[in-house]
Amino acid sequence: MGYFIHNRGLAFGIDISRYQADAELKRFPDFDAIRAHEPRVAFIGMRAGISWGYKDPAFERFYQEGERIGACLLPYHVVFPSEPALKQMDFFLKNLKSVDLERVRLVLDMEVGGNLGKGQITQTLLLCLEALRKATGRWPIVYSRALWIDAHVAVEDLPEMDWWLAQYLSSQKNQLYTAEYPCPPKLPKGVKKWLIHQTTERGPAIGGLGGCMDYDRWNGGNEAVLAYFGRAAVGAGRACPLDGKPCCREAAESGNEDGAN
Repeated sequence: MGYFIHNRGLAFGIDISRYQADAELKRFPDFDAIRAHEPRVAFIGMRAGISWGYKDPAFERFYQEGERIGACLLPYHVVFPSEPALKQMDFFLKNLKSVDLERVRLVLDMEVGGNLGKGQITQTLLLCLEALRKATGRWPIVYSRALWIDAHVAVEDLPEMDWWLAQYLSSQKNQLYTAEYPCPPKLPKGVKKWLIHQTTERGPAIGGLGGCMDYDRWNGGNEAVLAYFGRAAVGAGRACPLDGKPCCREAAESGNEDGAN
């Protein structure tokens, strides 16, 4: 099966948690294999914690390795709407004490509802959004899926923000892996655009551990990812004095330097 037959031209990413390490946390994915993968892994989501008491034990290792290979990183936190919002966000930020918050973009994972009403879940989400905006100066991204948001969140009460939405192809009998869903994902009612689409939860694990891995696509190419993270593309720093466009010679020289490492 071809796992990358859809969504060519859109930047590719993965998201990971301690389930991509072994049970004893002695073996981890090979991030050099992740760096070498085609299509290129431009961004990586990584779970930092859950609610107000669980820190993902693989997060620190994943963050260090993700930084080392130069990926754009998206630490995410699973919100429990039944628990105090600010206590959860304090815990999230505490887990990020070694993280340069200017280099990453934070994500709230909204997929746990329990028996709570839409009003309470929306209020918890709003408090979480405001807490992270106060801490970082920007709204976090919200991860979920359209049907869950429609059932549990009053979108009209939320600020304008970015969405990471899951939608997959159905798993086929006797097949371990599932190809990517063709972008775009279904949007929740009241949402007009998407930033990231989680296209499968059963892609072959990249880097050697975990069996399956979540795959994602950005609503744009690799340069769009870099722009979102406030990073310049290689060769884009100096304009040609003749036409004002990025200098091709500088880009070529930068590429040669990269190839020599």
